[in-house]
Amino acid sequence: MSELTELLSRLTTCDMLVLTHVSTDRLYCRFFLHGLYQDRMFLSDPLLMGEGEVVDAGGVARLKQTFLAV
Repeated sequence: MSELTELLSRLTTCDMLVLTHVSTDRLYCRFFLHGLYQDRMFLSDPLLMGEGEVVDAGGVARLKQTFLAV
């Protein structure tokens, strides 16, 4: 399963992401729904990596729209 497919699958079941850089080429993503931890994954695809941050429900909705359009 590609990182994009895996990310999209997990985005559909969350309303918040917490992103943490663990190295220059790896990002740790934690997925939450209603404040409860659901899942996690690592990203290494440079096109999917962003800054380390918290992405709220509005940001998750925008990510879903962006990646579902691909």
